[in-house]
Amino acid sequence: MTRDDLKSKISGISIGLFAADLGNLRRAAQNIAEWKCKTLHFDVMDGVFVPNMIGGPGFVAAMDVGMLRDVHLMVKNPVDHVDSYIKAGADLITIHAESENAAEAIKAIQTSERPILAGLALMPGTTLDEAAPLLALEPDVILVLSFDPRGSIPIDITATCARLTELRSLAPDCVLAFDGGVTRDSIVEIAACAPDMMVSGSAVLGAKKPKRAYAAMLKALETTNS
Repeated sequence: MTRDDLKSKISGISIGLFAADLGNLRRAAQNIAEWKCKTLHFDVMDGVFVPNMIGGPGFVAAMDVGMLRDVHLMVKNPVDHVDSYIKAGADLITIHAESENAAEAIKAIQTSERPILAGLALMPGTTLDEAAPLLALEPDVILVLSFDPRGSIPIDITATCARLTELRSLAPDCVLAFDGGVTRDSIVEIAACAPDMMVSGSAVLGAKKPKRAYAAMLKALETTNS
């Protein structure tokens, strides 16, 4: 599969797997695959770049259930970790603009022997001017966060939609993804700014009936974009 093939598959809702019961992640991943969802999202946190700590390449390798594996590295120095996630089978690895050596990490993904998509994540406090040198590297995916996972900026759906719309004109060849606060209540507003993909975890997997919650959100997304 080529990078263009992978890019063409980035759409709909990427499910944040770590919002599931951590003792039954494999079963949760298999269930999600049965819903015909295309992508699993892995939030990897090191306890340094962000306060929480979760994830690792072993989790990614174990979730080979026929879906794209979307790895979001919220770590201080991602270049130290890229290779291990490539070996674990990641299809998309997203690097934070705010992390150390972000450009080096993106280049490592782009030059991997196996086709893998390189993503760039932007927190709300990072201006597009500040991100310009990384945008110039032409990442495959830009992940726009509606909040700062370090806790300093709360969710702002409207402002993030405006940023995504601006990026659509600045980076027309990039896949644009929206992360943070994607729920049944917000999905219509978010869908109106036409992201290629949205990330949602607890709104789906934390629901009493996750399959039904996913189906409802997907229907709202498809209705808005029809």
